[in-house]
Amino acid sequence: MKKLHHVIAAIDFTPSCLVALKEAVHRASLDSAAITAVHVMDEFLVHELKSALSTDQATIRAEWQERLKKFVTDAEVGACVNVEVRIGNPFAELVEACRSCSADLLVMGAKGSKNEPHRIGVIAAKCVRKAPVDVLVVREDAQGPFKKVVACVDFSENSAKAVQCALHIAQQDGGTLDCLHVFQSALAMSLDYGGFAPSLPASYDPESVAGWRRDLAAFLEPLTSQAGDVQITQHVKELVNIREAILDHVQELQATLVVLGTNGKTGLREMLIGTTAEKIVQHAPCSILAVKPDGFVIAPD
Repeated sequence: MKKLHHVIAAIDFTPSCLVALKEAVHRASLDSAAITAVHVMDEFLVHELKSALSTDQATIRAEWQERLKKFVTDAEVGACVNVEVRIGNPFAELVEACRSCSADLLVMGAKGSKNEPHRIGVIAAKCVRKAPVDVLVVREDAQGPFKKVVACVDFSENSAKAVQCALHIAQQDGGTLDCLHVFQSALAMSLDYGGFAPSLPASYDPESVAGWRRDLAAFLEPLTSQAGDVQITQHVKELVNIREAILDHVQELQATLVVLGTNGKTGLREMLIGTTAEKIVQHAPCSILAVKPDGFVIAPD
């Protein structure tokens, strides 16, 4: 993984974004990268404030800029953080902030609800799918350092990039790295029914599993040759539902970070053959790093 050059922390003044800010500062400091905290104000709110306070947009922006500065100062992150307040659509403005800063990582908090604490907010989910940079979604109760990192492998070029990113973080945080490949036999695929099948064992085929293990070892060898002291474990599992298999492994390991390589230029549509990465992002009980392929462009709605 290349060293980070500029990290964007999305700020909405919630407890979850405070955790994200601290993690963003941590990641930036490890690579001596610049960091900018960005808050996006809704245009309707700005309009209402202008009417209620009899003021103009520039004054409102300046006031919120000061609030953002105070938020960062009160966070006591111990680093020089640039601050920027934007007005407009949150997703569009965060993407533009990443472009204008030539950022290579966007860090966001996971803002779940009381009934669904593991789900992430709408804007974070959209950024995971469509933002043209890698996106780290940090859970309030599962923040770094990331001591147990899981990298999902489907043998694609982008999953190779994900493994390198996962190894880089494990090295920085003194963690371990699990490299997981889940495959479906022909029978398992026929039982998947579009992803609604439970995580049941497929018909175990020792020869197939042995072959996948050899393939995984060969795939990982050049990617992990500079692993240093990082303990790397390779896992091959044959299960009906790949999504559930990944989530089961994450829960069993009590992982603190899952790294996913997103395939293609249309965002997180399909990942790891027959699975939808949004479910992993939404339901994993830990932080998530979505790694974008080289040349990624924003997917159309």
